[in-house]
Amino acid sequence: MKKYFLLFAAAICLPFLLKSQSVEVTPFGGYVFGGTMHGDYADVHINGNAQYGGMISIAASRVMDVDLIYNRSDTKAQENFYSVNGFIKPSQDIPISINYMQIGFTKNFRINPAVSPFVGFNVGACDFYPKEQYSDAWFFSVGFNAGAKVYFSKRVGLRLQAQGYLPVQGAAFSMFVGTGGASTGVSVYSTLFQFGFTGGLIFRLGHIQ
Repeated sequence: MKKYFLLFAAAICLPFLLKSQSVEVTPFGGYVFGGTMHGDYADVHINGNAQYGGMISIAASRVMDVDLIYNRSDTKAQENFYSVNGFIKPSQDIPISINYMQIGFTKNFRINPAVSPFVGFNVGACDFYPKEQYSDAWFFSVGFNAGAKVYFSKRVGLRLQAQGYLPVQGAAFSMFVGTGGASTGVSVYSTLFQFGFTGGLIFRLGHIQ
């Protein structure tokens, strides 16, 4: 899965990288709040913990970036099984690593050369990797972020943002035919929303507009 994602991301980003004159590299760290993923037979509660990673932002234009993002948190989870007699919760915590590998776009709103608020959207893959006897699970994932970039100089700045990730648990296709005509639709759903905050230093490479 990782190999296919990297190949796909490279194919998407290569044209922008060849055209772009500016690239931002941002290692970051922060905190992600806990949440619960609901299933048919069990719930999995994930504890809040620190998160860290990095991103590469390729300038597609003066106000638009193409982003490659890696976000990781090492935390613990509890699996709660449904039963006829009630809700059963095991006593032990399961160490787990949650890895998001995303590609997306950021829209920058440049107030002045030193301050740039932004909003972003990204999609990718999420790997839930238990560090004990369980096997890992992959999900398609969707992410959102918003915040501000503050530049101390032409080459160094600070990126502060709030972000959210949704591992997609399922999708459905619907079609309706009636007297008013026909319609189709596609829907996805997720019962887990991972919300958190990050901050990181921006290192700007190449020509600065």
